[in-house]
Amino acid sequence: MLSVIFGKKDESKKEELIRCTQTLHHYVHKYFNITNRLLKILNTHLNQSPSPAVSADECESIEKNCTRVRDVMRLILDVSEREDKHVRKSIDPSLYEQIAFSGVSLKDKAAVIKDLHQETLGLLGNVFGPLVTVQLANSDLGSVMPPLEQHEFQLVLALALGDLVESSARITELLCEPGSRQRSLDEAVVLVEDALSVLKPPCDSYNDILSEVEAYITIISENI
Repeated sequence: MLSVIFGKKDESKKEELIRCTQTLHHYVHKYFNITNRLLKILNTHLNQSPSPAVSADECESIEKNCTRVRDVMRLILDVSEREDKHVRKSIDPSLYEQIAFSGVSLKDKAAVIKDLHQETLGLLGNVFGPLVTVQLANSDLGSVMPPLEQHEFQLVLALALGDLVESSARITELLCEPGSRQRSLDEAVVLVEDALSVLKPPCDSYNDILSEVEAYITIISENI
């Protein structure tokens, strides 16, 4: 009877570990997806290409993948801040506030960026260039990069990205430090959950930044 109970508990923990590792795998890929969509937005509306599209590498460690996406995110941030300075110098502060302030109606924002595009003859990118610039520059882009400084989950970061879709037994084995005892399923789950709890929130916030920019472009385009 006890063997049946513990067997069911063991299977449940295996499933939990697989769910956690697959979710972590998803979020690493999500960082790349969001970054590539932002690169496309910069290219389309600002004629800026700070980096080619980036792809996750299943053979590289999670840490190396996250470092690579962080590097491109910094380039996106640099472009948005540089272009934002240009926009601030080129337009009246009151117009800038109308673009930046979320309380301004979309209809009014549309009128401002349309007039601005005509007045600047496209020097600030296409009609949505100033909007994209101001939204990104005033976002939390600098604080949503993959956090790699937490040493407590370095064992997870050292895993190859492709390891996250391995079996629970293999993942548990990979999470052992050299020369140490085999980790229990419970310990493996805690390690991956801790890593996920640190990576998921900034990635979700990063997605919110992208979604807001895309929504503004879509909705305001209907008012121009």
